[in-house]
Amino acid sequence: MIQIEAEALQRLLALQQQLTDPCAGLRIRLEGDGCQGWRAILEWARRQREEDYPVRYQGLILLAAIAHWPYLQRAVIQAGVLDREPGVWIELQLQASACHCDNQVCASPQTAL
Repeated sequence: MIQIEAEALQRLLALQQQLTDPCAGLRIRLEGDGCQGWRAILEWARRQREEDYPVRYQGLILLAAIAHWPYLQRAVIQAGVLDREPGVWIELQLQASACHCDNQVCASPQTAL
């Protein structure tokens, strides 16, 4: 299960309270592949997508594509200062992926499952 540190949860809940538009939850979107590396993007979502699987976490709704959840199981959402900028970020802790770089074939979240 994804973990959210206490400070990050408090910041996210406070940010969610300040939103003026309707919000379905905090979307976690993965980009990349096993060869080049993964990048996680956090963004507020107006509506839930058909491919989303919502997870409720202490008052916060996390949205991610069903295919992405296995990659997020050991992820940690943190808050603090990173590169001299305060904020909230997600740290992915991925196991070795199905990368066959010599064949230029990398498994994406959509193809790996």
